[in-house]
Amino acid sequence: MTEERAWILNPAGQQGSGQWIDDTLAERVREAGMTARTPLVGRFPRTRVEAVPADDLDARVTALFQARGWTDGLPVVAPTTARVRRMLRFTRHSPDHSLGDVDPLKGLATIEKIAANAVMAGCLPSYLPVVVAAVEAILDADFNLRGVQTTDENVAPLLVVNGPVADALGINAGFGALGPGWRANASIGRAVRLVMNNLGGGWPGTVSFAGLAQPGRYSLCLAENTAESPWEPLHVEAGFAAAASVVTVMRAESVINVTGGLAEIASVMGTAASAFAAMWSGRSTVIVSPALAAALAAEGMSKAAVKAWLFAHGRWPSDGWRASWLFKTVGGIERWPAAVRDAAAAGAVPVAACADDLVLVVAGGNVPIAQHAYCPAWGFPPARISRAIDLPENWDELLAEEQMTHMRMLGNQ
Repeated sequence: MTEERAWILNPAGQQGSGQWIDDTLAERVREAGMTARTPLVGRFPRTRVEAVPADDLDARVTALFQARGWTDGLPVVAPTTARVRRMLRFTRHSPDHSLGDVDPLKGLATIEKIAANAVMAGCLPSYLPVVVAAVEAILDADFNLRGVQTTDENVAPLLVVNGPVADALGINAGFGALGPGWRANASIGRAVRLVMNNLGGGWPGTVSFAGLAQPGRYSLCLAENTAESPWEPLHVEAGFAAAASVVTVMRAESVINVTGGLAEIASVMGTAASAFAAMWSGRSTVIVSPALAAALAAEGMSKAAVKAWLFAHGRWPSDGWRASWLFKTVGGIERWPAAVRDAAAAGAVPVAACADDLVLVVAGGNVPIAQHAYCPAWGFPPARISRAIDLPENWDELLAEEQMTHMRMLGNQ
């Protein structure tokens, strides 16, 4: 009897020349002495699809892809041709349409490859438009994906989703928005990471030399809590219509929890955590709780006024700046922008070039002991990149169909 087999789409990067990026990765893995981690690196059929025994498919594909280096260390969903085809219904683009090269190894970000990696990440088909928009954003030159992928720092993309699509897909903006329990948040951010790894070659220890990395490198994605925000949302601030669905991407070196008010946020900003933000005039992100946002608005503070206050008070004391490892070992006085040097002479170093370069987002649960987060920026050029989420013409119909399928799956419970 012939064994039943499933057709699996290859999620790995292929350059415009036809070269597979895994050939380069295989050399790097051997040079780094890391073949035990990925013993099958570079060993796969050089085809668009391959046949894999269908018995216990997801477990089998997880083991196979792990050995080839195509996972983030967590189990994956097998990207069968049928699953990818269902996902591709949620885009206007043809499967072979390319958004561009993914740095540093230049695999083509075709819609089909993005969809395959989104399936692997656990995305529902309806999440694909958000993933595609986020990939478009990280491919923007201002994001400096090559730097993000190869630095020894721990930077990760931070995705903020705004507009009706956030509610439609259940992207969490409230309690636990940056934590576990939310499929959309977790899998959308994870899909972007898999694209970075599998199409760009951002493998740890071989291409990516982030010394410690961070949990945000699995997924760092949330929606803005516009329902409880007193201010204009991030995408409107960026020039989009209020009814538009938009994803905005920043570079976050870490996520630092802050309890309290503006003074506590400013205190955290004015530390060595902001070193790279200050050196490169980066755009750091401040995630403010709805409770604090409401209290500040009640005092008459606009979003711009809050940014201005944090810009003025969230500064690194000059003595700490001069004593820092970055100043003494890497920076030196000549490496810092003139505005930083001038401000240091006056007593404190700003963490951004101007107040508007602080990205202010309202998110999280509305609790009286307000919890916020400071995400210091990394690298250059300053990055706050927004992309409209392109939905197919029959979006409402497709979404209703997906929800009906989900309800049928629950029907026997």
